[in-house]
Amino acid sequence: MNVWKKYAVIMGLALSLPSTILGISFVVYKLYKNGTISQGVGLIILLISIANIFYIMVRYVLKRKNKSSEI
Repeated sequence: MNVWKKYAVIMGLALSLPSTILGISFVVYKLYKNGTISQGVGLIILLISIANIFYIMVRYVLKRKNKSSEI
């Protein structure tokens, strides 16, 4: 069961990536249309959020890999 839990967390993060991109893109687009932020700032927000999800995925895999090698 423990192996499936590890894969479920990674798959959950991987499957949430497209919907996160879509949601953040929608919010950034609305902020850009209202004149609240510029196009460059919106792109930076989108790229940082995508990079953050990838970072969380890699960090989780490396953390679990180190724990499984200790056993």
